[in-house]
Amino acid sequence: MLHSFNRLQYRALKLFLRPCDYKIIKQAIHNVGLNDIPKVTATDIKKLIRQKGLAVQDGYTSFTTKCTICSGNEKSSENKVYINKTTGYFTCPKCNIHGDWNILERIIKKVKMEASIKDYIQKIQQDNQEFEKDWQNILDKTTSLSKTTEKEALEIFRLFEFPYHPESCKVLSDVRISTEHNILYFPLKNASDKVIGYRKIEAGREEEAENHGHHTAGLFWCKAHKVGHNAQAVLVPSIHDVLHLAAHKIPGSLVWLNNCNLPPVVLPTLEGYQKLCLWGDWDNMRAVAEKLGEERCRFVRPTDGLVTASETAAANLSLKALVSEAKPAAHRSITTFSALRDDVYAELTNIDKVRGVKWRRFPALTRLLGGHRRGELTVLTGPTGCGKTTLCAEMSLDLAQQGVNTLWGSFEIRNSRLARTMLQQFAGVPLEHNLHDFHKYADDFQKLPIYYLAFHGQQPIKVVMEAVEHARYMHDIAHVVVDNVQFMLGVAEDRDGDRYLRQDAVVAAFRTFATARHCHVTLVMHPRKERESEDLSTSSIFGSAKASQEADNVLIIQDKRLTAVRGKKYLQVAKNRYSGDLGIVPLDFEKDSLSYQSKKKKTKQDDPDKLLDQCFEEYSIEDQDASNPTLKKNMQSAKLRNNKENATSYLSDILNSNRTR
Repeated sequence: MLHSFNRLQYRALKLFLRPCDYKIIKQAIHNVGLNDIPKVTATDIKKLIRQKGLAVQDGYTSFTTKCTICSGNEKSSENKVYINKTTGYFTCPKCNIHGDWNILERIIKKVKMEASIKDYIQKIQQDNQEFEKDWQNILDKTTSLSKTTEKEALEIFRLFEFPYHPESCKVLSDVRISTEHNILYFPLKNASDKVIGYRKIEAGREEEAENHGHHTAGLFWCKAHKVGHNAQAVLVPSIHDVLHLAAHKIPGSLVWLNNCNLPPVVLPTLEGYQKLCLWGDWDNMRAVAEKLGEERCRFVRPTDGLVTASETAAANLSLKALVSEAKPAAHRSITTFSALRDDVYAELTNIDKVRGVKWRRFPALTRLLGGHRRGELTVLTGPTGCGKTTLCAEMSLDLAQQGVNTLWGSFEIRNSRLARTMLQQFAGVPLEHNLHDFHKYADDFQKLPIYYLAFHGQQPIKVVMEAVEHARYMHDIAHVVVDNVQFMLGVAEDRDGDRYLRQDAVVAAFRTFATARHCHVTLVMHPRKERESEDLSTSSIFGSAKASQEADNVLIIQDKRLTAVRGKKYLQVAKNRYSGDLGIVPLDFEKDSLSYQSKKKKTKQDDPDKLLDQCFEEYSIEDQDASNPTLKKNMQSAKLRNNKENATSYLSDILNSNRTR
């Protein structure tokens, strides 16, 4: 997701960088294009496998059949290959061969394996061997948590701020600790209980956990000590929740989903569980339940605003009772209020979370809208050249920095130019003057969950929606930005009425997607050409009234700098379906950082020594002459006169500054 510059900037950068750094500059950003969309259906997968005489087992998320790569003529039940029903991606837990469906299709169809396929398999096997050496090296240099003394374990848990109970080390017996006791290694296992990766956590930098391994197809899970086998798994977003559940002897496997992220490649690890209990933020867990199969998922509803297991444990509530009372993740048929009662109560007791993710760069916008909520449709409009793309880029960047997975569909400008703008907003400095810090900013920016559609110009709505659906499934997208709708529609050879109908179809498609997939969609749209002296309104959006009717939020950039002497630019909240609060947000553009972020007002501070001397002087005069009422009265009148003079001088300065603008 590193970004390319224009020619002049690239030449300047080329003079500064070493030759080995060119590859980094030319790396592709996280694009989602037509080639990424799977061209196969579940029916096609099953049909082809059966035609080759292989039995197929239909699971919750994957098809299971015999692995022809590692099994050969063996008839072992362990030689299973899992094939994702949605994408066709396959993985074998035993030999750890994985790849797209077109690779497995060529392996199944061909009697003799192609040379390119052999090279592909050999490359994966080499990666597996390198990881095994890496993991063995870690095992040799570290010790198990279960082998530490009680005093050492207590100090380790205090250092990492983990909840401690006497059996915590037995629960985390697979976790390794460095000799300095400041780094933990959590093994990631696949469906065959084989370590294929690890998660490295360093004390003081817990939020920057790093995953290592040849591919992220493993999860960390454990069980409470002396708890029997159970066919259920409890999925939680943090290791703190895992330890709290283990302390309360919760039956089943306790699975750590780091920040509720569930890539499709890890789904085979959870394929064998008949019951899955999800405990965490409902907005994130809802997407997890859709991937895992809602029919086997249960959700622990928030109690009195307590969302996570850690919060519930701190309130001294029974975790075991809440897990046993977990309710279905989806309502099949809602006909009465009793089916919605728990959801309504959860929203009322967790009102701050319901408002959504708050913008840190735009606190005034947060006060009006409440936050960025999933399942809503936002329309942003404004006159040509007012900065719609720049503002929308910064708003989405603000959310991405808080963990909101974002998909950008830039149909008007190139992805490289958009990414460069967002990188400069992220850095807060002009990049062309700070080339020595480019790699530092780029490395940090690359970690953000931002993806880009590899489209430009006119595109059919069906193709775009397929790419958006694919990105949502693969990357857990929570925010989709389309810039802009008119460029995506293009200028086809049809009448204006047909163009309006096509635009209405686009708005309806994204409205349905936002509601059905519980994902926020932001549509950037041009307004009609109106008089510059008139303010834009919801009826100014190009096309029919469907866009403003379907939208939950309508944001309008009003730019009066060219039509009034003291004109300003501001963002108007013209529609707010959530709370109904309307208003304006001033927009002051800073060219160096390409940012509209609200600036803190700087207050002029007096010299501390001068203030101290003044205090001593006033104290000494009042102390000496407190008995003289005439002198005291003269001092008070002089002080009042000075205050009036200061006020008059301040007002005159303001008037003079206005005249000179």
